[in-house]
Formats: sequence, structure tokens, C-alpha cells
Amino acid sequence: MSKNIILDCSLRNVYSEFRAALPSILHQGGMRIAPATLTVGDFILSNIHCVERKSISDLYGSFNSGRLRDQVKAMVKYYKCPLLLIEFDPEKNFALQNSNELGGEIRLDSITSKLAILTMEFPALRILWSRSPHETLKIFKKLKRNHEEVDVEKAIEIGSNESLDELLLGGEDGYYDEGDNVHGANDAAKQMLIRLPGVNAQNARKIMNECDSIANLALLSRDELKRIAGPIAGQKLYSFFRERLPN
Repeated sequence: MSKNIILDCSLRNVYSEFRAALPSILHQGGMRIAPATLTVGDFILSNIHCVERKSISDLYGSFNSGRLRDQVKAMVKYYKCPLLLIEFDPEKNFALQNSNELGGEIRLDSITSKLAILTMEFPALRILWSRSPHETLKIFKKLKRNHEEVDVEKAIEIGSNESLDELLLGGEDGYYDEGDNVHGANDAAKQMLIRLPGVNAQNARKIMNECDSIANLALLSRDELKRIAGPIAGQKLYSFFRERLPN
């Protein structure tokens, strides 16, 4: 059985997934976790299985913000088996709603109605129900059975081009002054940045927030690059900036 799992360690996810019990339980259960900055999904189990994990509170919040629909749309676009994992608190009831709140009609204030509408819009989506992180470990092991190890580089690249196009075309508030000659220079610097090894839409934004120039980026230590760009991308950047040119 393949053992590698990719865990999203982007800035948007680091506080939710890394502080949760699940990564530690997966590791203790024999899974090898590769932290990476992902544009699509929270966990990549194989080259066809992409998982968006939600606690009950996350599920309600993602529905209210509209983010969940966008996340599912991206998974459906790039993966054959898009999965929404709903993970319950083992100390609470294994139920989304009280039984007296259920009915036969679609209601906009009902979480079950929202899930039904989501699956109607995206028929390829599969929903996983887990009572606890330990149950999630069992589910992941079953899903990975008879599948090849996940391709980390491919998972990182998936969806990144679209996000990079948005990054380049949208600009950043305060990143340049309208009509200033710096505008063109900043655009050129952005183009150069996203072509560096390991850089994607997620870590490019953080790099631009913390570094004034490509030259400044090149002077950072290995640990600083890993902190800003992520473990894998940071190592790639460190090796790239210090690679000797052939004579």
C-alpha cells in the first residue's frame, strides 16, 4: 500500500490543519506526510484522490462565505475523485442537525439542504463522513490501497497557473503608484519571481510581502526561505540561488 500523503501547508491552511490532531494521527498510523503549498485541496492521497477536510464549524463557515463551492469546483476540475471529508468531534453527536430540524423540503438555512444542492451541482463529488481523526486514518488507508504514490510536484503545480495569472493581472494594493515608472519594473519583477523554482501563487504573495526585491530574496538563508516559501519551495530557491554557473 502506498503511504505518502500531501498536506497543504499554505498560509491559509497552516493554522487549521497543522494545529489539528489529524496530521499527528496520520503520522503515527504509518502515513508519510509531505508538507507542500497547494492551490487545490487540503490532502492529496493519490494522483486521483483530492480531499477538502472540514470540521463542522469549518463546514458552516465555508458554506456561508461561498468558499466551499469554489474549493469543490477546483477539485472537480483537476481530480477524478474529489472528496469532501466532514470530520466530527468524537466528543459530540455524530449528526449535522437535530432530527426535528430535518424535513422533506429544500431550505436555505439547512446544512443538509446545502450539501444536497452542492452534490447536485457537482455529481462527481463524494462526501466522506468521519467520526474522529482516527476514523479518518482508516478511511485514507482504504482509499490509498492499490494506488501509486502521489506525485508531489504535480500536486503543487495543479491550479497554480490560473492563480498566477490572477496574481499578475490583478496587482496588489499599494504595490505601485498609478502612472509611476515603477509599475513596469514591478511587473517585470513579478514575472521573474513566478518563474523561480518552487514559486507558486500561494507563496508568491507572501514572498512579495516580505521581500523588497529579487536580490533581497536571493540573500535570505535556507531557514528564512523555508519559512516564507514553504519547506520544499524554500529548499529549491536556496539551491537555485547558490548553484554555480558552468565555466
